[in-house]
Amino acid sequence: MKKSFFANAFMALIMSSFLVLSAGTANAKRLTAAVADWTGGEITCQVAVSILEQELGYKVERIVFPSGTGLWEAIAAGDIDFACESWPSYAEADDVMIDGNLVYEGEVVKSYSGDGSVDAYTSGIIGMSDYYVPKYFVDANPGFKDWSDLNKFKAQFADAETGSKGRLIACPVAGWNCHDQKRLDLLGIDFEAVELGTETAALAEAQAAYDRKEPFLLYLWEPHFFFGKNEMVNVNLPAHKDCESFSEANNWQDCGTAAWPATGWAKDYTMNYMNPESVTGDALAFFKKMKFSNTDQAKMLVRVGDDGLSVEDAVQEWKDGSSDWKNWLP
Repeated sequence: MKKSFFANAFMALIMSSFLVLSAGTANAKRLTAAVADWTGGEITCQVAVSILEQELGYKVERIVFPSGTGLWEAIAAGDIDFACESWPSYAEADDVMIDGNLVYEGEVVKSYSGDGSVDAYTSGIIGMSDYYVPKYFVDANPGFKDWSDLNKFKAQFADAETGSKGRLIACPVAGWNCHDQKRLDLLGIDFEAVELGTETAALAEAQAAYDRKEPFLLYLWEPHFFFGKNEMVNVNLPAHKDCESFSEANNWQDCGTAAWPATGWAKDYTMNYMNPESVTGDALAFFKKMKFSNTDQAKMLVRVGDDGLSVEDAVQEWKDGSSDWKNWLP
């Protein structure tokens, strides 16, 4: 009789422990996230994952899923909880699935009126193109402030190919439709745009000039590993403005110096996007505050591409050496 009592008590204890463990497992903070299919995007997502797991107690399962409309649909369906660093210029589903304003530093940068099946918040990464000069040039020439000062210093940027004109290492491929020479002419910048045919050639030319500490003007976009290796300053071309009548087909009929292609490029305020029903609580609070930077991503791109670190190790190295991410915690 006594043996039966203790046996029953022991079994009851085992069962209650099992139920507690089962409940804990069921209530565990679990999320699924897509693995970005380009290195920069994966760095941004690994930053988010590392903070969710290490600081907020989540377990994040990573699923390989190519970017595009299919991924947005998977998030809306709840098959994947979130993905990172979507670029509005390359997204088609955002207008259909987001309902609300995309906000960066308190400013509405884009408004949506979709069905609300996907939620989104800025990641901090800003896609942007501009013309850049080395910081050592700016330091040596305090009179240089922005693009409007380029003519004052054009002799420093001239070479045998451009004569008295300054030289722009231009958007390398004509098919990219950067319209560099048109922009220079419209803005009255006495420079010649030199296209070198490939990104590799343009960057090799710029890197060689940087290593020699020579002035150069370079078209480039951010985030980019070049900025993780070299200190560059953008010249702040006029802010982008669309020109509805502009097209190559109408022989460069344009809107003068106040709109494209005289202005710079539109900025892409990239976003982390998520299922509004599964990403809630402290995870949602974190995504609302996350503000990763182009500079930090560029440095990690160098650590991954040139130094051979894994994305996970590069992110952990950054996280261990920075306190910026602490401001993103709920």
